[in-house]
Amino acid sequence: MQHPRTLAQASGLGSQPHSRAPGIVEAVRFFAVGTNMNEELLRNWIPSAERLGIASLSGFTLRWHKRSSEGGKLAPLRTGHPDDVVWGVVYEVDGHAWQQIDEAQRGAGYREERVAIVGPQVAEHDASVYVARAEMIDDSIMPTRSYRDPIVSAARANGLPAEYVDELARTPVADS
Repeated sequence: MQHPRTLAQASGLGSQPHSRAPGIVEAVRFFAVGTNMNEELLRNWIPSAERLGIASLSGFTLRWHKRSSEGGKLAPLRTGHPDDVVWGVVYEVDGHAWQQIDEAQRGAGYREERVAIVGPQVAEHDASVYVARAEMIDDSIMPTRSYRDPIVSAARANGLPAEYVDELARTPVADS
């Protein structure tokens, strides 16, 4: 299975999409908002992942409502309100790595959305983000501390805004 889109050159977030041949994916931008913000963990899984920087996504909020066997998992939720903003880390991966990410995310109950993200010093650009599939949402669940805390640490380590990181850290946990 080939990803039908092409994305940026490795020169940075503002670069233009390209591909070597029609239908061949050269690179994909992936907007990570949860555990995949941890570059070391992501690169253990996807060695070719290149961190491009942090970015924000307007019109979305974060929810810890995606069902899993370990409790609530993090997922962006489209609100349509421009004041709602999700921060995350942008990675660029090659087509093969993208297929690995896509299959794993879909298998875990997420679906891809194409979104426009904004980096601190770059104009708007396209990326993929994973949101919870409707049948996987349960607003009554909470994350575990062992799931929430590494996300907070990764957000802090990546330099996401302090107020945003503090909000993540204040998320109630099921095992408090």
